[in-house]
Amino acid sequence: MLAKLAKAISNQAFRTRFGQMMLRLGINATRHRVFAPRTAALMEFDLARLKARAKHPANGAQITAPYDQLHFGCGARRIPGWLNVDVSNSDYDVDLASDLPWRDGQFSAIVAQQVIEHLELQSELLPLLRELRRVSKTGAEIWLSCPDMGRVCQSYGDDKGQGLVDDWLTRYRGPAPVADMPSQHMINYLFHQSGEHRNLLDADLLTWALMNSGFAECQQVGEEQLLQRFPEFPPRRDGRYSLYMRASVSL
Repeated sequence: MLAKLAKAISNQAFRTRFGQMMLRLGINATRHRVFAPRTAALMEFDLARLKARAKHPANGAQITAPYDQLHFGCGARRIPGWLNVDVSNSDYDVDLASDLPWRDGQFSAIVAQQVIEHLELQSELLPLLRELRRVSKTGAEIWLSCPDMGRVCQSYGDDKGQGLVDDWLTRYRGPAPVADMPSQHMINYLFHQSGEHRNLLDADLLTWALMNSGFAECQQVGEEQLLQRFPEFPPRRDGRYSLYMRASVSL
């Protein structure tokens, strides 16, 4: 009973701007007294997920999507002609690890880049993949990318992660996450990313997850194949450490 009451209060709070401000102030007020910065950041992410659920309450998956191509976990990368979805500031905010609001068989293509590693495998990622399978049309394709467990581990054996540091510096402005620390810490960063990454996957593990969720014809690909198929996506140039997979919904 208390848990239901607390959930009801939280959901109602997120329906008002004042409630959202007070909850954020509560976290910030204790950030330096009780919670470690990583804990506070994770709490803020969970509150964003709660806000998305309160903004669009579950209603039996009765929504018809305005586009038949889903860009899942879009961040700031908006792709014209796609439904760009994330936990906040998107075309349609959703909790990335909850039931999806769309009707069955809505999408002919789904792309999610550097998203699935943020979800715990059993309790979040597998249910999400099953939901993505549900909202996919027959013959639809799904393209996923994430840090590649095998390549990250191999980089440690090859050069103690220095290649990953060099790759980072070619793609981003400013210092790498390791700063002035030994390059080995880049391995830690990719596995954990300050607590944001819940798991890394390799081709075998991601294939198993996709097949277990109802997808078929799983194939390891590269970013170049994704860009050939959907040239409207801007390149990430993250093939040095990333795994790209394509799967489909059987006819």
